[in-house]
Amino acid sequence: MAVYQINDAIHKIITFSEREKAVIDHPFFQRLRYIRQLAFVSFVYPGAVHDRFSHSLGAMHVAGRMADQFLYNEEYSVLARVLSEKEKELLKFFARLAALLHDAGHPPFSHAAESGMPKFKELDLPKSWFAKKDFGRKAAHEDYSVLIIKGLSAGKNSVLSEAESEIIASLIHKHAAVPKAWDKLFSKNIDPENLHKLVRSWISGDADADRMDYLLRDSYFIGVPYGSYDLNWLINNLGVIKRGSFYVTSISESGVHAFEHYILARFNMFAQVYFHKTVRCFEYYLGNALAKKEIIFKIPSDISDYVALRDSTFVERLFAKARARPKSWSGRLMAREPAKRIARVWGDFKTVNDAFVNFRKDLAVIKARPFLVFSKSKFLDYEEGLDGAGSPTGPLFSAFSMTPIVVVRKQFGVPTSVKMDDYSFVLKHYHKDISMGDIFILREEFEEKEAGILEISRKHLHPAPSEFVLE
Repeated sequence: MAVYQINDAIHKIITFSEREKAVIDHPFFQRLRYIRQLAFVSFVYPGAVHDRFSHSLGAMHVAGRMADQFLYNEEYSVLARVLSEKEKELLKFFARLAALLHDAGHPPFSHAAESGMPKFKELDLPKSWFAKKDFGRKAAHEDYSVLIIKGLSAGKNSVLSEAESEIIASLIHKHAAVPKAWDKLFSKNIDPENLHKLVRSWISGDADADRMDYLLRDSYFIGVPYGSYDLNWLINNLGVIKRGSFYVTSISESGVHAFEHYILARFNMFAQVYFHKTVRCFEYYLGNALAKKEIIFKIPSDISDYVALRDSTFVERLFAKARARPKSWSGRLMAREPAKRIARVWGDFKTVNDAFVNFRKDLAVIKARPFLVFSKSKFLDYEEGLDGAGSPTGPLFSAFSMTPIVVVRKQFGVPTSVKMDDYSFVLKHYHKDISMGDIFILREEFEEKEAGILEISRKHLHPAPSEFVLE
């Protein structure tokens, strides 16, 4: 079978098979060349012009490396000892393609555009593919990813079988059911449902192929060191153990610091880049431009119309509106005119919003109009509750698959596994949500009323015990 390779800025060489090449060459996947990975982040960091196409290739590459570790390292992984060669090949095939296609449904401007998506029930999707049947909700990019994956098995240009599409879709969508075709892949001594949960966590979890690629890729193209971590050492220390009937991701004791570094890299990228004050301000502008219908931004439910959308489709509409109304939200965005940030308040939404409401009330006296941009992301992908075995979940549980990460170590010569949050000093104290709010005032309004705004602002400063005001 032919093997193809390309050069990549992050992983140097990415190889792929004939089957993978057919998927990559399909127009439904090629559209990702025209969807930027970080939308308007390039307005702040000029190098951030990389696309979801290169990220998806990188995620496939990382998923392949993870699969090699999980499926062939007999010292670290129980899967390497119990799966047949055919089962290993199939698992690696599906893991790589799920990682390749996990972002296939992203619209222009990524998450900001999801407000324009139709109801889920309007998409031509097999409802039997989904375990949670909330068909009245608004569609999300993950639903469009499934729509595109389904499309890869339709018509004369199909590159996947219908069964393959259903399996891949089930690995990238949190509400998908485990397909019957998945169960048939494995022998009777393998628990297919729990194995499915584990493989899902390789695509979306606390140690997943998506995140492992985008942290390095975004950091590289933006030109900052915050997202760097030791990918090789981290993967080489991963494994799988079995606890009862559950397959559990493990990491050796010597790899814990690499994992901590990786987790902290994500925190730093959010705090320093993704939640940068100007980036968030511009995203607010875009959201208002869409909400006030300054540009027509309707996301079609038809797959052929959807795959024709590109960033440039809407950028030109924003430019047209900006020329007609320079002080519209579109005009401010395309002219790169950020508002003046008055404060960044860390805390949950209630804490931040209470501070904002009080500040806005006082500013109303001088007819100044601040606005709040609230930012939040989970530091770790977990939901508090019960895991599949009925035990309380800790910080290192994936919200997507409810699969824990444990540390494998030897104590007095006895091999043991311990939950990551009971082992890592860093993660015992450092797993809260990344949550903050930025308070802005439009620049021309700030310049006009600067003295009054600053006088009122001082009344809302609440210094820490060790903090003092500088002249």
